[in-house]
Amino acid sequence: MYWRWMSVALPWLSLAALGAQPLPSPQRIVSLAPHATELLYAAGLGDLVVGVSESCDYPDAAKLKPKVSGYRGTNVEAVLALRPDLVVAWPGGNRAADGEAIARLGIAVYSSELSTLASITDELRRFSGWSPDGNARASARQQANAADALAETLRRRYAGARRVRVFYQLGQGRLFTLTDRHVVGEALAVCGAENVFGKLGLPAPEVSQEAVLAAKPDAILIADPQSLPAVRASWQASSLFPPGQTRLRVASVDGSRLHRPTLRTFAALQSMCETIDGIRQTLR
Repeated sequence: MYWRWMSVALPWLSLAALGAQPLPSPQRIVSLAPHATELLYAAGLGDLVVGVSESCDYPDAAKLKPKVSGYRGTNVEAVLALRPDLVVAWPGGNRAADGEAIARLGIAVYSSELSTLASITDELRRFSGWSPDGNARASARQQANAADALAETLRRRYAGARRVRVFYQLGQGRLFTLTDRHVVGEALAVCGAENVFGKLGLPAPEVSQEAVLAAKPDAILIADPQSLPAVRASWQASSLFPPGQTRLRVASVDGSRLHRPTLRTFAALQSMCETIDGIRQTLR
């Protein structure tokens, strides 16, 4: 899953310090980040993308592009063979040394790291500025504006609602969560929820069952819907919630879209807000 790369990311040196600047109108783009690939396509630049990472699986057209990067790092030679004039890198998921090597070879490297809802739409607008197609630029900006409007509508809708204290669980087994350093933290706040581990220092820390019990969340949101039955059974055995309440208080959300900061995040945000509001109605 997308979040796993975050926990193994290495320190990142800004490539701007090496003199690599993004081109105003790139002709051949290599994207090393799944979120950036989606946004490049949304900006109308899909035809200019000549290489991607192994995790770039949306839209379907991206799956057909040459794969030059994966969890073990980026194949710099393969990148060079594609003759890009711009590489879009992801500091939270790509090895710093690989990006630095590409920059030293004279290829412009643009760093894309998105941690807020506004940064997603800002990035889409930025990418749209690289498109030579005026209609594509206009379409991308309309999509960005619509996403911003949806987020603001949801924020206002739930601003006065009862706060729901949430433990955001990534999957079954070991208890990994996401803090407010991730866009999920803001998404929960938009829905009128509080991330009970939001203030922890790491973006994707592991916590103990004892820590969750001590935090006394109102609800648990599981980011992997397939794990929902097993997670419900586990928390029912722990007696975290009153008898008969576990099924109501443990629900799934679309982590695959929430964790990857793209336009699809906003539809997943709306769905999560509805799920949280349903839980809110069960609280006394």
